[in-house]
Amino acid sequence: MGWREFATKYHNQFADAMMVCEGRVLMKKEIIKLILRRFPDLRGREEWLYPSDHCTNHTNKGACYCAETKKAIFERLGRGEYRVLNAVHLP
Repeated sequence: MGWREFATKYHNQFADAMMVCEGRVLMKKEIIKLILRRFPDLRGREEWLYPSDHCTNHTNKGACYCAETKKAIFERLGRGEYRVLNAVHLP
């Protein structure tokens, strides 16, 4: 599995956790806390949960397939600060 597929494997968990937050501005710590509250089985994998992998305007190497598309979950506003855009699942 490549990096892009690895990042994409967490997309739907991000989408589920962010559904109630659309339009809000959240810090990375808050996003991770919400994901872990919704998906406690992801505890211990926090180092793999990057909101920036799911952004419309910022990416990392091997980012999710949603990055820089209309299916992106976040807009990066600044270091560790994100606006929740939408919570669309990927197939």
